[in-house]
Amino acid sequence: MLCHPMYPQGESPSTSIQLDFGDGIKITYSNLSRTDDGIKHIYRVTGIYRVIATAENSLGSDSSTLFLHITSPVDRVYLSAPIVAIREKATNLTAVVWPSHTRTLTFFWWFENSSEPIITLDGSISHMFLREGKSRVTVQVASGSTILEDSKVITVKEFFRSLLLSFSPALDEHNPDIPEWREDISRVVRRGLSQISGVPENQLMVSLYPGLPTTAELFILPDEQMSSEHKKRSEEALDT
Repeated sequence: MLCHPMYPQGESPSTSIQLDFGDGIKITYSNLSRTDDGIKHIYRVTGIYRVIATAENSLGSDSSTLFLHITSPVDRVYLSAPIVAIREKATNLTAVVWPSHTRTLTFFWWFENSSEPIITLDGSISHMFLREGKSRVTVQVASGSTILEDSKVITVKEFFRSLLLSFSPALDEHNPDIPEWREDISRVVRRGLSQISGVPENQLMVSLYPGLPTTAELFILPDEQMSSEHKKRSEEALDT
């Protein structure tokens, strides 16, 4: 037979409650009274957290566990993709999302005129373009009821050549590291290189990369009017 201590009418044993929020923070409450607002806690990082509540008094103890899935709205998405790709060769594409998320996003990848997207839970995908020309890629990122998207147009060729470019430190002083500035500088560099080299401007593409120091990649494309029989000679010309 179990015997329990008796308390005067209206009184109850002192109870302590410990809450482990799963993010490294634990709080203990004593004689916590019922409240309609509950206990509030702010999570700083998205993810899945195991919350454990443990109650203990002189009569014994008990615990309960629940899992919280913490998400946050997507503020911005950027599709990182090369501006030029080789036909029938895998090309890597990455969707960069702000703020960073974990296990909370669904990615929808649309390629050119596809009627259905490719759906992934990862922000990276590898794709093979089968036709030459310009191909549009769109990625949509879904988090809860929020959907954002970004698109890029990729030029697909049988072959091309590329060179890395660097700039004098003076340019870094005027680099605001925004897409519009990089696009403007790309046009200036392409025009200047065309005048110096004699290569038509439509055969040159320049991609400035984010961050400092300022760097870029120059893509030299084959002549669009080139016949297949001149392919080998054209590749040698690009090397030159």
